[in-house]
Amino acid sequence: MESTDLARKTAHLNALLEQKLGLRKGPLGHRADKAGRRLPAWLRRDLHRLDAASRMAGNPRLARMADPGALERAYSAAVAHLKTIDPKERRKDRLIGVAGGLAFNLLLLAALVLAVLRWRGMI
Repeated sequence: MESTDLARKTAHLNALLEQKLGLRKGPLGHRADKAGRRLPAWLRRDLHRLDAASRMAGNPRLARMADPGALERAYSAAVAHLKTIDPKERRKDRLIGVAGGLAFNLLLLAALVLAVLRWRGMI
């Protein structure tokens, strides 16, 4: 894989990570670490592999060590997965999760208050 081609693909992945997950700072490997559990482990590993290859591409001797087939597969799998992420859906799911947890806690508090009132003989 050519150095300019690898740089273009790395820039494309950085743009996708910024667009889909809001990760704006750092190289590809750092962004993969910041994404944490929002990305599967295999995808984080592939992003680290692409980041290492892009760093090695500057040195001609090290650039020959990179496997172009594996890097191409890693790139295409990463792009395919990142394109399936919907930022609006993620925000909506997070909001629903917070609202559900809050509703459950309020119901639990109401049940506890009623139990204490019943135990004290006020109901």
